Amino acid sequence: MSNTLISTVGASLLGNLRVDDKLRELFEKGKVDELSDYLLNLNEDPESYRGFGAEINSIVSIIKKGYINERKYLYFLISDTLDGKKIGRILKKYFEKSEYKFEHVEVKVNERLDDSKPYDFKIYGLKNLIKNMAGIIRQHYGSIIINATGGYKAQIAFALALGQGLKVPVYYRFERFPEVIELEPLPLNLDSSLYFLCRELFEDLQDDIKPYIDFESMYKSLSREARIFFDITKIDNEKYISISPMGQIYIESIKNEFYHLQDKIKPKKRDKDLLFLSSNSEGHSKELINKYNLRKIFEDFEYIEKIWVSRYSLHEKSTKAKVKIRGNNIIIILQTRQGILHLEAETTARNNEELEVIKLKLEEYLNKKF
Repeated sequence: MSNTLISTVGASLLGNLRVDDKLRELFEKGKVDELSDYLLNLNEDPESYRGFGAEINSIVSIIKKGYINERKYLYFLISDTLDGKKIGRILKKYFEKSEYKFEHVEVKVNERLDDSKPYDFKIYGLKNLIKNMAGIIRQHYGSIIINATGGYKAQIAFALALGQGLKVPVYYRFERFPEVIELEPLPLNLDSSLYFLCRELFEDLQDDIKPYIDFESMYKSLSREARIFFDITKIDNEKYISISPMGQIYIESIKNEFYHLQDKIKPKKRDKDLLFLSSNSEGHSKELINKYNLRKIFEDFEYIEKIWVSRYSLHEKSTKAKVKIRGNNIIIILQTRQGILHLEAETTARNNEELEVIKLKLEEYLNKKF
């Protein structure tokens, strides 16, 4: 039973508004409430009249066809542009006020998804789109569908690929079609063995682009089929390596499998006291350990046997926790307003699968604590 819809967003609505001088002027001045009211009062069929734009046309078609059973959550994924943000606000109000309204409507900006900056678009924007979609899907798994009608062609293609990887139905409306069509997931499973072969490189390049020379030997050791998960880019005559959008889809698909296998894969719990080590030379790190009561936090997480501080940085500042796998251990980066604490931990994992599940459990646990 579906009650949640993700919709990619393009600029077809903007193209339609620009045909009319008054509407174009309202858009350019950012009068989004007036434009939303214009659409709400338009005496045309929102499924068929193109003046509403591809997003409204396709979502209304999805509703009328009964592909969504309950209109509870609607997420618009927009580009990181001024026009994209305006369109997102117009669509949000329309689906909060019209007869096709949803209970909760949220607009998410895909950072650096801007076609005026091709480098950002390829290296960061598309992957941010994929990560945003995957996060929403995990939150509403089993009750979610994707509308991939709006947006850049690359957006549409990767939304479809992610839907296939995560086994989520995708809907699309071709320009000349009177209604949406359903693109059902293929009954295929991805080969997780490639993930474990690439895991160290995936972890090193997470959310980043780095000099190719530092990872050349690691990259060249991969099979040809695994290399499609990475992009080699030349910038100012220097080569850089990053995770490709297809690689990001693969990572999210494998993560999704482990996320839903948590109840089946049962790592053993620690059967002795936690060994927590800190260095006397790192006075600031001890202050953080005491301030955030880290010893108690990690004692309460039952899958870590030994943990120690590997590095402390006073200058880096943020508010999130990151967890990575390095070899057989887990690296924990606790980002606080007083600096960043790097820790390394030995776990109770007996194999790769258990280590992945422990990582997921620890990410969820720390996100609740920080």
